[in-house]
Amino acid sequence: RAGRSARRRAGPSQGGMEDPTALAARITEAIQVLQAPQTSPEVRRSANEFVLQVREHPAAVAAATRLCTPEAPPFARFFAFQLLAHAAESGKIRAEDVQVRTSLLDMLANSTLAASGDLQEVPAFVREKFAQALAAVAVYSSEWPAGWLDLQQQVFLAGKRSRVHATLALTVFRNVSEVLQSDAASRLPVQRRKQLQTHLRELCGELFTFIAAAVTNLFPGSPELDRAAVLLVQELSAVVPVKAFLQADIDTFLRLKLSDTTVRTEVVQAFSEWLARDVAKDWKESPGRMLQLVTVICDLAGQCKPSESMGASEYEVHKSVAMLVRDFVDSNKPTLERRPELQAVVHAAGLNMLRYPSICVQLEATSIMPHLLKAAVAKASSLPTWLRIKEDLMPPLFLCSFKQVPANFSLFPLPPGYPQAMLATCELDAEEDLAGNQVAIRGRLRECMAVLATTSSAILAVLEFLHELLPRALDTTGAEGSFLNYEAALTLLECTVANLRVASGQQALEACRALLVRVLQTNAPSAAHETRRLEFLTRVGGALDACAEVSQSSDRQEVVLLFNHLFRIVEAGDSELRKKALVSCVAVSKAAPNAIRPVLQALVDKAAALLSCIPDEQHSLCEALVAASTAAQNFEQQQALVQNLLGPLVTQWVPLVDAIAAPDKLAASLLGDRAQLDISHRLLQCFWACFRSSRVPTRPDVVASGGFGAAPPQPGGAPGVAVRNPAGTIAAAVLPGLIRLYRAFHAAFPSDGIRQPAGIGAEVVHRLLTYINAMDKEELKNLTSSFDTKRLEEADTWDSALPPPQGDDPARVLQGRQLLYNFRLSLYRCLGAALGVQDGTVTHPEVNSLLSCAFESLQGVHPYHVELQLRNIWLVLFCVSGMSSSTEGLRASFAAAMLPKLLPAAASSLNECWRRLQLPDAQICNCAEGSALLWAMCTGTIMASRTYVELVTSLVLHGGTSPAAAPSTGPTMEASADEPQPMEKSGGKKKGRDRTGGAAKNQMSDVGGGAAAAGAGTSKPPAGWAGPVFSAGESAEAVQRALCAVVGWQDPKALGHALTGMHALAVRLMSGGEAHNQLKDAHAASPDAPQRSTLALRAVVQPLVGLCRQLPPALPGDGALHTVIGKPFFDFFAPERSQGQVSASPFAVGITNALFPVLSGMCQVFVQVCRKHQVRPEVQHIVQFSALAEACQMLATLRHADEGAVHGLVATLLDDGADAKMKRGALRNIVSKAVDADLALGGVAA
Repeated sequence: RAGRSARRRAGPSQGGMEDPTALAARITEAIQVLQAPQTSPEVRRSANEFVLQVREHPAAVAAATRLCTPEAPPFARFFAFQLLAHAAESGKIRAEDVQVRTSLLDMLANSTLAASGDLQEVPAFVREKFAQALAAVAVYSSEWPAGWLDLQQQVFLAGKRSRVHATLALTVFRNVSEVLQSDAASRLPVQRRKQLQTHLRELCGELFTFIAAAVTNLFPGSPELDRAAVLLVQELSAVVPVKAFLQADIDTFLRLKLSDTTVRTEVVQAFSEWLARDVAKDWKESPGRMLQLVTVICDLAGQCKPSESMGASEYEVHKSVAMLVRDFVDSNKPTLERRPELQAVVHAAGLNMLRYPSICVQLEATSIMPHLLKAAVAKASSLPTWLRIKEDLMPPLFLCSFKQVPANFSLFPLPPGYPQAMLATCELDAEEDLAGNQVAIRGRLRECMAVLATTSSAILAVLEFLHELLPRALDTTGAEGSFLNYEAALTLLECTVANLRVASGQQALEACRALLVRVLQTNAPSAAHETRRLEFLTRVGGALDACAEVSQSSDRQEVVLLFNHLFRIVEAGDSELRKKALVSCVAVSKAAPNAIRPVLQALVDKAAALLSCIPDEQHSLCEALVAASTAAQNFEQQQALVQNLLGPLVTQWVPLVDAIAAPDKLAASLLGDRAQLDISHRLLQCFWACFRSSRVPTRPDVVASGGFGAAPPQPGGAPGVAVRNPAGTIAAAVLPGLIRLYRAFHAAFPSDGIRQPAGIGAEVVHRLLTYINAMDKEELKNLTSSFDTKRLEEADTWDSALPPPQGDDPARVLQGRQLLYNFRLSLYRCLGAALGVQDGTVTHPEVNSLLSCAFESLQGVHPYHVELQLRNIWLVLFCVSGMSSSTEGLRASFAAAMLPKLLPAAASSLNECWRRLQLPDAQICNCAEGSALLWAMCTGTIMASRTYVELVTSLVLHGGTSPAAAPSTGPTMEASADEPQPMEKSGGKKKGRDRTGGAAKNQMSDVGGGAAAAGAGTSKPPAGWAGPVFSAGESAEAVQRALCAVVGWQDPKALGHALTGMHALAVRLMSGGEAHNQLKDAHAASPDAPQRSTLALRAVVQPLVGLCRQLPPALPGDGALHTVIGKPFFDFFAPERSQGQVSASPFAVGITNALFPVLSGMCQVFVQVCRKHQVRPEVQHIVQFSALAEACQMLATLRHADEGAVHGLVATLLDDGADAKMKRGALRNIVSKAVDADLALGGVAA
């Protein structure tokens, strides 16, 4: 009976106007239902729906006023104050409603908030919500300060009654500041918001006086009051300059509270709000006080000492201090560079942080050191006296390079208990990514060494420290922990050597050469030692090259010594060491061309002799040889080496392709003798390695002197490459066979679990199913580890996830699956690398017909295999620097030929994958191994979708075009060809540009037509593909349709990246292809700006509004897809909550960012059009600007939007007094109302 009563009373009203008293009773009962733990789910759901709806009730304000009284239960009062705050924010409490604000002020001024007048009786959470309600009414529902003169006076007077009153008074003003900084404040008129912010700044003097009186004289020793004062100071930091706090001695108050452990965290956060921003102006006006303040903070870093009894809260304070120093340096680099006295103070703090036994604190310390060192040594003629690199800086930097400091460390004295304290802080930081932090620390060490390497005296001090340290650190005899010392010493040496350049000076480079020789001559007693040394040698190429440039000798003994060492390991080492040695060979060959050139032939001969001795990894040695050949910087010599190396392989390749490039032959080779498949796989690896390492020079003088330049295209002929590639002839010879093998492979081995192999008999197809309906364990591991690192510990379970059928040889089946996967991967990589050569492949006369099968092969394959094709083939060509050796004309023609086919084909394949994932799990993978394949299908689809978005967004984010003018047509304001067009602001100073335009085609190619004219030349094209894409209408339309396809998928990361791409597309369209980030005034003044607006309306606004009206469906709650991305999907569409404030969801923010360039750009165009027609740019005139009028009509169809709200948005966009943040916030409010779910207010109380 009680449940039925609660259900009936908690449900929504079915009648007309309800009495406020009755509504208040229903609210109270609903809150009690939500609080009762024994409430059934059905009743709780009904009560929750009621509290969601009640804030829109006509009598909500009156009911809330009744519930604010002390007689109401605490949670009901909490909800009532929340209702009043929402009513004020939404405009339901008007400035004329004096009773509400008078009642609220009376609760504080006359203590009616409590029945007895003792506010201590009122729960703290109710007092906090009361302060929020009073602040909201003051901001939204009054004309304060002018219309509510006694507000602050009565609040200050009430604050003198008791410590609770004082705390509540400070909390009220803190909430006023919070409201003004929230997104909701953008609904205020611009003038009103500025008025309140100005008054708050003017009021800070009284506030600081009140704080001093309350915490010092009236109510000293009150932790709650101290905390409220600190929080108010922290909040005011957003609107009050630091100098105002210093003038009121608030810094003194905060320094005194640092000793109070109950508020120390808040004090550090308040200091962070002061200093984690640019304080150059404050420093200029109060240099002495600012230096004193920063000195206090830096001294605080030195006072943070770990102890055996240190708890988690104290350690968090220490980390907060370190982050505060880091934030200050990050935000004030110019000030740091100009003030040597500040550099000394920060340096002392940095040293203390480096010596602190914590990986997290050391990360903050190493983050500030590069900026500090740059400020100290960049312009100084000599090192400052406080910077003692060898004695003070290098020892703690060396300690930071340890993964674990050995207990018996003896290379130099450590602070007492350092290793034990490091273990304790690592335990406290157990949830942190300590391994990732250590990687970041090594990156910061490299930055430090890069700065020091610019000054001869500084880098010599570093090398002197290493020269003294290295013999003892590399001593591998006896002592426990010797490998840790060895590893850390090589880490620090690696960070140093990697940054040495010719500018470091001959003395430094000679010292470096000696250190390298010592490392090579040191004994490595174990495989771990040798592995670490090989990793180090991988990164020494740049230093070897610099040594060669300054050396007077040409014998290059250190280079010969290094390669001899690597070749010995290749010849005699085990498989793992051989792989690492070959990686080192490749890396040094690429990074040290000057050092290798004098000894190139000897190295090539030695390496070529090893090819026949290596049972595997021949492709790595091939890559090293081709990479080393680039040191010659001579086309003929490099081409000869490539042809001598790969010629025999090509001779072997052609008959091999003839033998297996058919579906039935490939199937027979997999099921029978696999020798031909193995040979083909090794050849693919070798071709891939050589093609990707055959790089052409980028310097025009080297291109000319080395004979790499290509002949300019004949008039009317096909565009070609600008720079020839030595591997071009080999790539052209291999390409047709690659395509044949590619087509046959996909016909023989479809992997989507639906299609059957083509051109193969039924009996053979049945035997193939164990291979094509399963995945290799390495594939499954890659799918798992690439997407979800939390599942890395499960990687071994994939060994038995897809067992071979009974009756088959398990080892042979597993080896066949592995061969099939490796062959597929090598095939994709080789095709991508061959096309990446460009010379002879992209310029192949039949390249379009050859690649037609590549689009067909995106169908009928597993989504992970779609991802492999996109990443290894198409991203090679269409990355930011793709086809950099080609002319702009070739890039444009290739994009026009490929993208309109590639993007729809990939989108169609992924659409089918997403459709299948909506089915019940049993129907997605209806085989015995369904669980493993289901996981692979989910993660593969998500990975492929993200790679697809990466490809599409890269096409619009990078590069640029010259805007092509497209005149408008039609009789409206934006379309009159007979009227004079407005001149661009910079138009009078530029010559040779056609600003009148041609025939309008209403195609996306109009925004980038200027790029096509640049295609005929042979100059190096700009990085990025925006120019070629926007020079062809079909390419641009394909990109737009691809982005629209992605927004229908349910992966939040892919959707977020697609919205970023839509933002870039919007700016491209509105700017004529020139920019991707933001619009300029000249873009709005362009004659064809109205046509661009119409185009952007169709391409961006219309699909995004449609998306807002029909959001992607929620993931099935019981499906595998929900397990994989259910939580991120929910978070992406859920409003964000922080400190009691609610802000727009990431999805709403993404939609806002994409729409804003179009809508704000349209308003700029509208202003220009109005000026031309001599009318005021007002809302009532937008009906004459069809694009803007239609955009408003679209926005008015959104949920909770209407014509009035949209016109208010346009008025804000047209308001010269509104800043960009205000304008963007106005649009975000409309979008978030349309797409963000309402919050369950009852859930807050619960």
